Amino acid sequence: MSGKSLSDSHSFLALAKKRKTTYEFTPEKVKDSFINKILEAGRWAPSCSNTQPWHFVVIRDKNVIQKLMMTANYGDFHTDPPVLLALVLLKDRCPGKGLSCFRGKDSGVYDSYISVGMAALNMTLQAAELSVDSCIITPSQKEARKILKVRTSDAVPLLVGLGFQSPKTLQKARIRRPLSEIVSQEMFGGNR
Repeated sequence: MSGKSLSDSHSFLALAKKRKTTYEFTPEKVKDSFINKILEAGRWAPSCSNTQPWHFVVIRDKNVIQKLMMTANYGDFHTDPPVLLALVLLKDRCPGKGLSCFRGKDSGVYDSYISVGMAALNMTLQAAELSVDSCIITPSQKEARKILKVRTSDAVPLLVGLGFQSPKTLQKARIRRPLSEIVSQEMFGGNR
């Protein structure tokens, strides 16, 4: 076996379990050094054909954060985070039809959106490692583009809120289905 394994207390699985969605934030500011590490984690996310089809906008202005949160599904359910990262999907980095990475091929999904989702996940995992709380939010495309002055050919599929969880926050129970319910062998439904 090559490479070294992280100790149990610093394992990837422990980090994945630590990451959670935060609904209520304190007004405490997030250090710039933390934001830069979180952005760096997003930058290193995998992307289809290494297109890196993203641009990250760091938003600290409370009015802009509030406007963006109100455009989002369930945005009014969250208290506004002190920092919001807007993940912009750039059409000119997607050579295929629509917002696809692959020219002349229809994968059935816009793979560039999946790439942006991977950047968002990397960001939230890095935030968790720094003990910064986070949430991933889907805004209204039209409204988010307008607020952020993003070209109509581009998209704003995700927002990542960053901050510190309020002590009196609502925290949903973190329940996961057992592997026996979500894993098959060799084909769907095979040898569960």
